[in-house]
Amino acid sequence: MKKLWIAILLAFILAVFGGMRLRRQDAKPAPFQPSPRPLLDRYGGSPQLRCTNKTGHFILTKLGNRWLFCDAAGNAFISMSVGAVETNGNPTNDCQGKNTYPIYAAKYGTSGSSFDSLSWGWQTLKRMTSWGFNSVGQDSVGSVLPWQTSNNSVWPGGKQPIPVSYITESKPAEYASTNIFGYLTSPLKDEIGGTNSQYKGWRGGALYDVFDPELNTEWRKELANTAQASTRQIRDNSPYLLGVFTDDSDFFFGSGAGPDFPAGHTNANMAWITLLTTPVQTYSQATPQGNKTVLYTTTQNFTKTLATNPTTPCSISSPCSLRDYLWQKYQGNIANLNAAWGSNYTTFDSAGAPVTGEAIGAGNGSRTTFTHTLAHTAVSPFSVLISVGGKAQMGDCPWFHGGCLATTANTGTLNSPTANLVTQSTSTINYSTGSITITFATAPAMGALITANYIHGGWMAGGTGLMDEDGSHTAWVGTNPWCLEGPDPNYPTYYSCTGTSGNNPAPNANPALAADLDNWVPQIAAKYFKTMHDDLKAVSKVPYLGLDTIGSWGAPAYSKFLEGAAPYLDGAFVQLLYSANSPAPATFQSAYQYTTQYLGDVPLLDFVTLVAEPDSSMSCHPVAPFENFPTQQARGQEYYNTVSYLLTTPGHNGTIPFVGFNWWSWQDFQNTNQGLVSIRDNAYDGIEAVTGTVPCDSFYTSTASCGGETANYGNVIGKVSEANALWYKLLP
Repeated sequence: MKKLWIAILLAFILAVFGGMRLRRQDAKPAPFQPSPRPLLDRYGGSPQLRCTNKTGHFILTKLGNRWLFCDAAGNAFISMSVGAVETNGNPTNDCQGKNTYPIYAAKYGTSGSSFDSLSWGWQTLKRMTSWGFNSVGQDSVGSVLPWQTSNNSVWPGGKQPIPVSYITESKPAEYASTNIFGYLTSPLKDEIGGTNSQYKGWRGGALYDVFDPELNTEWRKELANTAQASTRQIRDNSPYLLGVFTDDSDFFFGSGAGPDFPAGHTNANMAWITLLTTPVQTYSQATPQGNKTVLYTTTQNFTKTLATNPTTPCSISSPCSLRDYLWQKYQGNIANLNAAWGSNYTTFDSAGAPVTGEAIGAGNGSRTTFTHTLAHTAVSPFSVLISVGGKAQMGDCPWFHGGCLATTANTGTLNSPTANLVTQSTSTINYSTGSITITFATAPAMGALITANYIHGGWMAGGTGLMDEDGSHTAWVGTNPWCLEGPDPNYPTYYSCTGTSGNNPAPNANPALAADLDNWVPQIAAKYFKTMHDDLKAVSKVPYLGLDTIGSWGAPAYSKFLEGAAPYLDGAFVQLLYSANSPAPATFQSAYQYTTQYLGDVPLLDFVTLVAEPDSSMSCHPVAPFENFPTQQARGQEYYNTVSYLLTTPGHNGTIPFVGFNWWSWQDFQNTNQGLVSIRDNAYDGIEAVTGTVPCDSFYTSTASCGGETANYGNVIGKVSEANALWYKLLP
């Protein structure tokens, strides 16, 4: 009888836990066990909490004091997503220098010359959803998206076997900066690329010329391109689409960490950069995205110089260029501005004089070198545009611009994005004397006129106008690109520019100038977000979720930037981490209140990047500088703490705004432990990511083994799964 009861008990255990393998006796961490989940609808929403939605797509709604997604079935939903659900490239070497990429083919089979990404995709979704993730985040590959189709027999009917809700990301400003699709007559300019050595901040990102009409053109044409499946989902208001991000804050300067919290990575002030940058630009040797060489045939920097003398008050609802904002504030009288700033400008515009079509020479079919001295000097850097046969072909690259060959002061090179058009090293300009030499690789055709457009007496050439400001007037402009004014009186404890280190100098600009520039920041933010919002809403009703992300390094974006963005966001993607080390919990709580105060009552999603470098497949690399924990368990606890706090704690407005949490990323990459799985595709669950050979979890169709790591790594999945279950435990 005793044996019978033992047999019955064993059968019961196997029935309940069928498919789960027994962990090895020598495995120290407790194995992951999925948390029980309630019945969810096809989109991942919970019928336990109904909401009103008859649109057929996701919306954002408030029930009581809590913001939620409401799915197409009318059920409450909070997004627990993973960003960058993709595999690393070939090769991806482990700490022993061995390429781990062939592991995918062994596990998921091959298709053509590479591994079967479709087989990988749906099995990855099985793993993700078993850990409580209910959506796919930004920058993920098509094989994990619900609209993907395939003739693969593994997918019944050719449809995604595990459709889950998702977030999509478009990059109109980034793509416009290189004109990647050819939609534009001239690429979108980067204001940082147009600054000289007076700007000493970081140059890895871009500050886009968002007042340029080409940004609007780019976004509208991208949204009209229905040949792209992702665009069709946006236009068709897909019931699985949670919302749309536009552009990545890694490259969108001014949207990252603001000056009011000491993250150590404060973004430079957008208005200060705009004041210093060139009013025109003809050429860039290397764009921040894609490292492209581009020629700007539309040379005006609209964000700085657009001059309409507006009669409508400049505001967040009617944003103005920097020039127009200041012109309006000081009633079109430059003397009023000078009195406030202690400056000595002669005009709100540039004092430079443009020259158009000055002849340099004409081709004869054999001559390759042309020399000429421009009729007017001094020449403003970035203003030279050379045409051949009536077509703009090259621009100037001044000595202070990174990547230019010229290093002598007041000199530049002339170059073109057209390969092998000119020899850059011997195609030069002297801005002081106007001396030009152009060496063509192939002689211009007989009769082809070579002409120059340029500006003399303007920016960096003795110009006395406000638009000629280049940063040299430090008496009123100052030298601090990060902070123009003192600490926010609402959050004075956390101010970053205290003067205690070289990267955090105290403000030194004229106070009136500082206040004016800071008060214009909402205008440049509003212009970008208004363009993105209005063009999207013209063709789609899905939520607009803003940038990916607003804020960085655990710190909020500048309050002024948040104020400009807020009216145009259905939801916002922020970065707040409840940390026990850096930033401290008190700072985190203040950052949360700050974000919700200046963004207002807007639904939020949280971007979460946590690493445990010593306890991961990345352990041979230098310790990550941000949110690094000693163990996978501690890393998981941090995620749990963050989700728990933000799902239960009201923000400044008395509402609980968080409608989603985005774990970045699926797999370790960039030599850091950002992933849920290692670069050997082993889950950090206390079982797979070990030195020995172990069976993979039951979610694979393959019989391939897991393990093979350098060391036994811990269990982050357990706490992550618990955190992912918190949202539906809050429901009635």
